[in-house]
This record gives sequence, structure tokens and C-alpha cells, in this order.
Amino acid sequence: MNNGIALAATTAVSSVSSVVTADMVGGVLNEVIALLPVMIPAMISFIALRKGIAFIRSVLHSA
Repeated sequence: MNNGIALAATTAVSSVSSVVTADMVGGVLNEVIALLPVMIPAMISFIALRKGIAFIRSVLHSA
């Protein structure tokens, strides 16, 4: 039973490796790295906005 799963996984890996090249992976990695300067401040701003809204709600709730 496990031999069939291993064979299917090996076949899938070999078919993917024949399509995906190192240049394609490098291009994807470059795009992800290029998005980091935009995404990190956006995530921090989103977290700060959530914390600010929670603080305002708690102040209004206790008033």
C-alpha cells in the first residue's frame, strides 16, 4: 500500500520538476522579496488599527 503512495509522490515530484525550473523559482522568490517592503508596514498598520479600535471600544464600553 505504501509503495503505491511513494510511487505516486515520486511521479508527481518528477513531473513538477520537469516543468518548474530554477529561473522560475528565482523569479517567484524575487517577487516575494520585492513585496516585503510593502507588506510588512501594511501588516503592522492593520494590527495597530485593530488594537486602536479595540481600545476605543473598551473605553466607550467602560464609560
